[in-house]
Amino acid sequence: MAKKGFGFRFPFGRGRHGQATCRVSFSGEDRHDMEREQFEEVLRSFNASRIEERLAILDIFLSIEQHVTLSDLVALVRERQPALADLAFVRETMEMFCQCGFAQQVTFENQEARYEHHHLGQHHDHFICTRCGQIQEFHNEELERLQQVIARQFQFHPLQHRMEIYGLCAGCMALRDAAIPLRMAANGERVRIVQLLGDRALQARLADMGLTLGTCLEIINNQPAGPTIVAVSASRLAIDGDIAQHVVVAHACRHDDI
Repeated sequence: MAKKGFGFRFPFGRGRHGQATCRVSFSGEDRHDMEREQFEEVLRSFNASRIEERLAILDIFLSIEQHVTLSDLVALVRERQPALADLAFVRETMEMFCQCGFAQQVTFENQEARYEHHHLGQHHDHFICTRCGQIQEFHNEELERLQQVIARQFQFHPLQHRMEIYGLCAGCMALRDAAIPLRMAANGERVRIVQLLGDRALQARLADMGLTLGTCLEIINNQPAGPTIVAVSASRLAIDGDIAQHVVVAHACRHDDI
């Protein structure tokens, strides 16, 4: 089924002769007030239904800085405006926000779709913790400039981009022991073997696989069921889950490569 469009037009942000004008940057409540006013003008321009109710949902959405799922937002609406806590209505209103450019929907790996504010002229990227799911925004001018330089080298004309860096947040790292069984290491993590448990036969078997003290590994797949898949130099190894419990590793931070 084709997705319904809302046919928006934007009557705001025009100069005396109809040209689009450049707006100054706003922050905090002033920016939210401006965006609320703009969205109200958009809704009235095409005679949208339930305008005041949609603005109430916008107020709730703009009052929070976190990335929220639809269910998160409905819960907040139920808490602050119980009469508006209808899933279909909130979903439709969020679709309007996205189409108008006041919000954007983002989906991170293995997570439910979330909504975040879309402030004009502002761009940010994301760190996503694969352990706890925390999402941290960041912006780096040097990184943005470097992307433009690389695009020019390839004669590519970028329109928009998203950078998502998956890893472990400082909070999760602080809660973890310095040395852990290989079975507990995270997918994508680089580790170094610091201890080998078990009898001589097991240690000899590990040595035959190239798993000795000081060996660096990259975790390719470490799921609860099935073997632990690791990369050792240019080779891939499948390590039985029970054996992986006898290989003790420490995080080999990629920061050390800088």
